[in-house]
Amino acid sequence: MQKLTCERERELLNALTLDDEQAFAVLFHNYKNKIYGFILGITSSEEISKDIVQDVFLKIWKMRHRASEIENFNALIYRMARNAALDHLKRASRESTVLSHLSVLSKEATAHDPFEDIKAAEIKTKYENALQRLPKQQRLVYELKHLQGIEYPEIAKKLRLSVPTIRSHFRNALNALKSNLFLTLFIIITRF
Repeated sequence: MQKLTCERERELLNALTLDDEQAFAVLFHNYKNKIYGFILGITSSEEISKDIVQDVFLKIWKMRHRASEIENFNALIYRMARNAALDHLKRASRESTVLSHLSVLSKEATAHDPFEDIKAAEIKTKYENALQRLPKQQRLVYELKHLQGIEYPEIAKKLRLSVPTIRSHFRNALNALKSNLFLTLFIIITRF
């Protein structure tokens, strides 16, 4: 596909304001590979990069009625892609931290200190109760991803849902577990 001139890009943005799907398709096909490569350089994941490209263009479509106000589409789309990729990395980092804490909670204590055994048993009970309180779909996704180690695409295929929906369920489950367990863990850990 040949590079768009500034005039042609302006025409496409004006047409996009009027819900022109063809204009959107031209913009998408002109930028998708460049944006994908840019995001891949940040995330180092083909799957995540493809998801982010889709998310960025979905945002473009949702803001289409203001497309004629865009001064520099190239700068906008790269900024959106960079922000989405960095947001993903921050989220993944937080999820990784939460997962490491949760895996400690979900295992039996191996300490020989009876107080540690009591704490571990109480924490495990609270964790299992919090897990049971999750909505069914969130719990299922959490168990498949965290406890069984199945990747998002495989879970999505198994549950017949999209990968972004699976990610959302997993993130919501982590947030619910974190908020349900934080105060309990603080009390248990500081009580002894």
